[in-house]
Amino acid sequence: MKSQRRIIYFILGIAAILVVGSIVASVTTESDGPDQPLRVAISPYQDIAMLVNVDHLGLEQKYGTEIELVTLGWEEILPAVASAGPGVDVGFGGYIEYLTKYENINAGSSDPVLFIYPLYVFKGGAFVTFDDEVPELNRTNIQDSPVVQEFLSYRFGAQQYSVYEMMLAHIAGLAGVPFDSLNVVDTPLDQGFLAARAGSIDIAEAGLTQLTETIRMGGRSVVTMEDIGFADLTGFIVKKSVYEARKGDVHNLVRMWFDSVDYVFADIDQNSQVSRDYLTRTASTRYSLDEYKSALSQEYLPRTLSEANSAFLNQNGPYSYERIGRTVADYLMRRGIVSAPPVLPKIEKIE
Repeated sequence: MKSQRRIIYFILGIAAILVVGSIVASVTTESDGPDQPLRVAISPYQDIAMLVNVDHLGLEQKYGTEIELVTLGWEEILPAVASAGPGVDVGFGGYIEYLTKYENINAGSSDPVLFIYPLYVFKGGAFVTFDDEVPELNRTNIQDSPVVQEFLSYRFGAQQYSVYEMMLAHIAGLAGVPFDSLNVVDTPLDQGFLAARAGSIDIAEAGLTQLTETIRMGGRSVVTMEDIGFADLTGFIVKKSVYEARKGDVHNLVRMWFDSVDYVFADIDQNSQVSRDYLTRTASTRYSLDEYKSALSQEYLPRTLSEANSAFLNQNGPYSYERIGRTVADYLMRRGIVSAPPVLPKIEKIE
């Protein structure tokens, strides 16, 4: 009997160890155990470049998820994720762009592109010029109708249905100017910057890369997102089928992102080197350390999941994705861009 009890206790002990081990493992990883790495599309920007620290920090081993980073132009990421062919599994995407294009990219599809989780806020978008005659708008004169009307009389470069066009529509509304009366040329970010530099348009939309280059070349910013209270979220996008098949790995990728951000911000002088080396190899803009810091100052990047959940997923958070989504949906309907309000994503809280 004693021998039998010892065997039973031994078996129970082994079972307990296995249960505890599985619980511990579930705390650090949700890996689906795929044969292939999770392919993640990134663009060479100062914010997205945080993710290249994954290998340096050993995060694949920490979470049990292997990833493969694929560098693409920003405009290429959404089509690559939406493609049914071999490409990438997950990519970075702008929330406003996603809502604007949701109806088209998912039309008739049983496998829609999903916006999974917001990662950071871009609030440094601007309009720039190389023309000394263009007036500047700021918080002190944004309600001054004559100044705003003069500003709106120039020729703009802005991508159609983008956050920059929304900025112009908002500014026009403040001055009672019909948006359809504006002279706006549909141009991507890079092309708009080049057109403004050449003088074929007066004012161009600018992300931080274009803004940095504008200032280097003697141009200037004439209005920013912060001047008029705008902001855009950036997060991960993925097809429904991929998310359902590899949900644990996608969640681990989100965790890797915040670990990477926290690492860089813990000591930007020292810990941004891997990111800046990547940008030097791949980006059109070569950032000095001071320029890199300045670029990041135009953004809000939570350092932890807890901070992100509070800022983005809480309805009363400073950058509530639901509140931003409703504002965008209202704009799209008023402009007749969509036939029905876009479906706001149901974002699952990740701990």
